[in-house]
Amino acid sequence: MRDQAEALESLERLLDVERHAIRSGSFDGLADLAFRKQALLDQLSAAGPDALARLQGKAARNQRLLAAALKGVRAAQRRLEMIRRAARSLDSYDALGRAHKIGSGGPTVERRA
Repeated sequence: MRDQAEALESLERLLDVERHAIRSGSFDGLADLAFRKQALLDQLSAAGPDALARLQGKAARNQRLLAAALKGVRAAQRRLEMIRRAARSLDSYDALGRAHKIGSGGPTVERRA
């Protein structure tokens, strides 16, 4: 039973470490944390319902944080793509309201003889 209690405490601390890593943007260590969590979960065969509910709450909180971080990364990717497109060309309208693309045409070199 002592091993169960230690595994439970270790898993709770690990979930708190995971939360801190997510909130600080330290995503590089999350894979290792996942393996460590799985090893601790395997030791919790007889944990009580209160302890499991507490762990489930922390795990759900971390999952929400990860989802929010992923949403932010995707938004940043979309914004960067918009900036890249704008750098390549510009959409404008003429006096009659017709769309007109003004392309950068890439770099040009003027050659003089």
